[in-house]
Amino acid sequence: MDGGARGAGPLGGGAGTASLRALLSFDDGEAVRLLCAPAGADAAVGHVAVGFDDLGPGRGHALLLAVGAPAVPATVRRAARRGARAVVLGGVPAHEPGVRAELVAAAEETGVALLARAEGADWGQVAALLRSALAYAVAGRPGPDGGVAEVSEEVFSLASLAAQVAARVGGSITIEDTRLRVLAHSATGEEADPLRRTTILGGRVPAWRVAELRHSGLLRALWTSPEVIHRPADADGPERLVVAVRGGREVLGSIWAAADGGALASDAAAHLRAAAGLAAPLLVGERLRESGTARRRESALRGLLEGSGHRRTHAWSLGLSPDTACAVVVAERRAGAAGSAVADRALDVLVLQAAALRPGTGVLRDGDRLVLLVVCDPPSSGGNGSPPARRNGQGGRAGRDGRSRRRTPEGRGRGDKGRTGAAGAQTENGEGEKDGTGGEAGTGGEAGEVLALVRELDLSAAAVAGAAPVWVGAGPVLPSVRAAESRERAELVVRALREREARAVAAGRPRPPRHSGPAGVDTTLEVLRVLDAARPVWESGAGPVHTFVRADAAEGGELLRTLAAFLDAGCDVPAAARRLVVHPNTLRYRLGRVRERYGIDLADPDTRLLVALAARLTAPPPV
Repeated sequence: MDGGARGAGPLGGGAGTASLRALLSFDDGEAVRLLCAPAGADAAVGHVAVGFDDLGPGRGHALLLAVGAPAVPATVRRAARRGARAVVLGGVPAHEPGVRAELVAAAEETGVALLARAEGADWGQVAALLRSALAYAVAGRPGPDGGVAEVSEEVFSLASLAAQVAARVGGSITIEDTRLRVLAHSATGEEADPLRRTTILGGRVPAWRVAELRHSGLLRALWTSPEVIHRPADADGPERLVVAVRGGREVLGSIWAAADGGALASDAAAHLRAAAGLAAPLLVGERLRESGTARRRESALRGLLEGSGHRRTHAWSLGLSPDTACAVVVAERRAGAAGSAVADRALDVLVLQAAALRPGTGVLRDGDRLVLLVVCDPPSSGGNGSPPARRNGQGGRAGRDGRSRRRTPEGRGRGDKGRTGAAGAQTENGEGEKDGTGGEAGTGGEAGEVLALVRELDLSAAAVAGAAPVWVGAGPVLPSVRAAESRERAELVVRALREREARAVAAGRPRPPRHSGPAGVDTTLEVLRVLDAARPVWESGAGPVHTFVRADAAEGGELLRTLAAFLDAGCDVPAAARRLVVHPNTLRYRLGRVRERYGIDLADPDTRLLVALAARLTAPPPV
């Protein structure tokens, strides 16, 4: 803690103020970033104002959080006119130096310290951290008449706070968050009770202990009372004290003191109460760091799955090496079901199931779709410590080029059109990847594991009563830096599953499965890729078929549906009529109308192909 934040107060301030430097010492850039401080970092702050309406008489030395105000020089000047000593702006562009230069110039002109809210932090988090830090600096120090020794000013971490408080209470200290996870603890003596040892080793309070605390009512008392709670020694453990740590009205965590082979100090409760005030900004900072880590992981996961940015960096941020074998699984429910509690529950169930079956799975939720990055287990090493030969358990062996000729989990051989050469694939961001397995990093066993997960997710989705249909598709197993390719293929698999089901329903056939890997729908996948490539050509073309499609669409599309059914039935009139539920003569009449009105002769193979493409390209997507 900055020396000016204690005793007589910081430079230029008085009682009830702290230096800007002291407040920022609790933040590692997760909440705010200092852009400039014309009056120096020791400028006094006595109040954290949220919005301009929170400024006013009696609230001097204010640090203003400019909530709702634009990040423009006029906001800085307005804050100065209203008496603010510092202002935090949101939405300051990190990659536009000209805009930042204008803001800094306005701050230097007015003498106001300028800070920027960190990307990803919300205003509530920023306010909680700064207010807690201010409370630490101003009121955290025990009063001179409290009979409590002052905590050192070198308290910059929960661990140092735990060590100092332990020395004053004569026992052991554990600092926990609201989920009863251990964030810091003092040294554990030889006489520490077994519960403390178990809690520290496990990183959290054991489940049986949590149940006991709930049943006894101690947890309820802890979260609702501002007082230090005393629990006398009994057969299960030594004397304990506990106090909740609060940031305003919000409970941030708790501090526990346990006697080690003797009684706690007579003034231990006062020390613990003071420590709770000191711990508040540190716990808020811990929460910010945790949420910041989660945001960074989500950003890295999104970048990896979308193929944007530096993919190697994204992989390392997720704890993966660039060549870690991964596969992407996409689960997509019927569009338009969002907002339904049952529909939302179906996707929530899949997230939980994926986490239970494959811990460490990365999850992105995007409307009606879940995208899962599944990390495949590395193959076990051989008896001599070397990796085993890349075999699939079905007698597959490497060909003359050294590449493994594997069979897919569905049992069909498949070549990978994304195969890299000996020099490796060169990605758009200059990341060359060597892959000696013909483009796929996974063995047949790894692909089989992913397909097993897909089957389980399909069963879980089907078990949610009343939920909209969910299709689950897996992409190929590839190195982590090529996860975007696996995602693209997984999305195609889902499209193929939906198309296959729609065509089966239209033909009166049984509904096919709603899950698959790439090989299970390989023919449909290739058709979809051809259609995607042909779409721009079709949309820019002209001729009798285009004229027919436009005119028929304006009249409801009946004739094009008739032609599509006729072609799907292999030009068998009775079969197509049954599919359309019309008389064969009616079908023949419609075919004659198409020929006479638009000059379309289905006896010509090129015309048949173009009509078939038009029907697929202009058909509404399956629901």
